[in-house]
Amino acid sequence: MKKIATFIRALFSHTIFFLNIAAALWLLLCWYASSTNPADVTFIGIVSLSTAVAILANFIFVLLWLFSRNKWRSLLSIFTLTVCYRLILPIWGLHFFTHNNMSPQLDGLKIMSWNVHGLGLFDKPMDKKRPEKMFNLVEQQQPDVFCMIEFYTNTDGSNREASNYFKNAGYKEYRFMYDNDYGAKIFIGNAVFSKYPLSNFEEIPIDEYIKMMRCDVSLPNDKKVRLFVVHLQSFLLADKEKALIEEIKNNTNKLEQNKQYAENFLEKMNNAYVKRAPQAILARAEMDKSPYPAILCADLNDVPTSYTYTTIRGQMKDAFAEKGKALGRTYNLISPTLRIDYIFYSDSALQLLGYQKINTPKLSDHNPVIANFTVR
Repeated sequence: MKKIATFIRALFSHTIFFLNIAAALWLLLCWYASSTNPADVTFIGIVSLSTAVAILANFIFVLLWLFSRNKWRSLLSIFTLTVCYRLILPIWGLHFFTHNNMSPQLDGLKIMSWNVHGLGLFDKPMDKKRPEKMFNLVEQQQPDVFCMIEFYTNTDGSNREASNYFKNAGYKEYRFMYDNDYGAKIFIGNAVFSKYPLSNFEEIPIDEYIKMMRCDVSLPNDKKVRLFVVHLQSFLLADKEKALIEEIKNNTNKLEQNKQYAENFLEKMNNAYVKRAPQAILARAEMDKSPYPAILCADLNDVPTSYTYTTIRGQMKDAFAEKGKALGRTYNLISPTLRIDYIFYSDSALQLLGYQKINTPKLSDHNPVIANFTVR
């Protein structure tokens, strides 16, 4: 009996170690995906979606082995996590005990970025009070610069409700850049409202229906930063497809019933990864031309361990990675690991005081992100 028990324990231990090897290889594959153009390796971009789980799995194996007789086996995941360390903070914000100062600074810059999903325009029936609720949230946060992605204007280029609201709130500057339309009378795009002077505004084509907004923000003490706003290629999922994903999360049998949908979904995702790669390269090249320290407010439609993120971030700082907590989810559907909205900045001119993400599932499918800076 002792021999049988010993054999079973050894078999169990070796099986767990085999799974540990698989988890280590999985995380290394995620690391490879973060720096590999999706156009070069089919479906490699999709791997990056699983990085958060791969990191967690390796942490669990470290703890498991440390409380076992085979403590040396923990070295496998410790080594893998060390090699892939640059993937951890952008996904898992560990700043639980870091002070976040979100108070507006006299000579500082508080910036807020939010994909407002057309201010409720796409919802049927449309909640006419939705814009007011969103503007009230912005007023509570008091950002100096507010970037709205998927903002809309009418044919004459105005959104009177938004313009009047922000004018009364002290935003002296307003810029809008459209990249799509919604019917014959509505334009969809990116907008910037600023309490500081804006200049040198330009629209930079990145791809068909994709543009980058650029303008210079004049800060106190004769300082300038160059602000970029961009919304990269989405997965182009229809509302019905998103609803089906939510159903599958609760009932996996639905996946068996929709195999063709699953195949089409993977193909659509891969195509989006391939399209975003050159968009990220062009956006990064444009920011590299900046004569001033830069800030990028972006909905990348991609996670922090993707090729898109790695490319477009470059040497800039990620506000969440510096001050964020937990997973920092910014997209309210599909998966809790989807942080796809970002504020990147050049730390040569800006010192980050605080970062905040506000959960707003009843207002938009995206959560707003806020970064508070003091000017060096």
